[in-house]
Amino acid sequence: MERTRVLILDDESAFAGLIAEILGDRGFDPVVAKNAQDALDKAADGSIPVAVVDLVMPDMGGLELAERLRAMSPDTQVIILTGQGDMGSAVESIHLGVFDFLNKGSLDLNRLERSVREGTERCRLTQKNRELLDQLQESNRLLTALHEIGASLTGEVHVDRVLERVVVAAKQLTGAATGRVILFGKTHAQELLVETAAGDGADAIVGARLQAGEGLATLASERDEVIAVPEAAHHARFSHRCDEMPTSQAGWICAPLRHGVVRGALILAGRPWKAFGPGDVSVLGILARQTAVGIDNALSHERAINFFTHISDILVLCLERTDQFSPGHSRRVAALTDMLTRRMGMNDIERRHTHFAALLHDIGKIMLDPSALTKDAYDSEQGRQMMLQHPALGVELLRPVTVWEEILPVIHGHHERWDGGGYPAGLAGEDIPLGARIVAVAEAFDTMTRSISYGARRTPDAALAELEACAGTQFDPRLVRLFVAEYRLHQDQLP
Repeated sequence: MERTRVLILDDESAFAGLIAEILGDRGFDPVVAKNAQDALDKAADGSIPVAVVDLVMPDMGGLELAERLRAMSPDTQVIILTGQGDMGSAVESIHLGVFDFLNKGSLDLNRLERSVREGTERCRLTQKNRELLDQLQESNRLLTALHEIGASLTGEVHVDRVLERVVVAAKQLTGAATGRVILFGKTHAQELLVETAAGDGADAIVGARLQAGEGLATLASERDEVIAVPEAAHHARFSHRCDEMPTSQAGWICAPLRHGVVRGALILAGRPWKAFGPGDVSVLGILARQTAVGIDNALSHERAINFFTHISDILVLCLERTDQFSPGHSRRVAALTDMLTRRMGMNDIERRHTHFAALLHDIGKIMLDPSALTKDAYDSEQGRQMMLQHPALGVELLRPVTVWEEILPVIHGHHERWDGGGYPAGLAGEDIPLGARIVAVAEAFDTMTRSISYGARRTPDAALAELEACAGTQFDPRLVRLFVAEYRLHQDQLP
């Protein structure tokens, strides 16, 4: 059993030697200091749990030394020895955090031993409490970080961003030198394939085909458990194709990514100052589960976007074959809308909803009687009344598709006017959904700048001037200003 080190300092060297011999006989490891500075030097590394020092010394008083020892090594417990029965010094020593105050003249050796042992235990408990407090603070930090990371991952709609974020987060949380995330897929021959990867050394492994039973990363995914080893290369399942990390530092840990269709692994490596332990296993396991959910959500979102895109293309194609006067109109309005929403700084979700609403804003026309879409109908009152129905008909057509719920108010309101004179609900000002106000400006500009049956084609400058003339009556004036400015800057980039 390791003996407790006890620092001893007394201006009488013989007495210091005697105390050292007594404490040595009773199982301690005495360390005798020559003077106060020597005592401070010996205690500087924090390895001295108890110091026994004289009260009165020529170079530095015992109370001052006790104060400096405690400032340098807060856990060290100081016992003051004095040949003077000075109660005032005893009281002052207690205020300074001195553990005990013993009289040299009537020194009870058993009392000295007991005081040293109790001081040692106090030091141990103080250190343990500090460690527990540090662990609690670290746990709270990790829980807070994991909560924030989890929220950002589940809200991210792009898989590549999820992967990039989790690698950065994992390295920050654990202090690992390198990190990588892998997503597995299968070939037609049912071989395992590194389908996607992000992080350190990721580019070199994408596309790697793995044999059955190959790879620690695949093992973690198969077992759905975190694997931590000092050296991955020494493991029987190690594979250069998926497990090798770009670091010479020891330590390797891998957590599985499993949720829904997601199968993959999060790998960290290189932490020489401390091996990956149970805490890292727990933290990385939680992070990996959050990541798998985030990836699955992002994949579902991408599938939904693909669905939106393909179905929208089909509907627009149907519309263009039904309304012979609007070929390319829907896509042009969507492009102009994208230009404006980018200028406005709308987030990705808002921009996406507005884009699809712009693309499908006239979809209700396919439910009109074909006679309403002829040249003659545009010139008749009956034809115009039929045309007024298309926003409501578009909403009726798309309402059964619940994932399009967000775009319905935009489609319904894209012919409302800022002054309240529009249709179908006669909304005014900011009661009109923002997306509908945006689409109204974009549609009007495209309508004015194309050849149609019911009006002469205008130049872009003339159309912009007309928008400005109608700002505050037909259109939201702020949106007109932004549209005009953005169009003048980026007209050459538009399709």
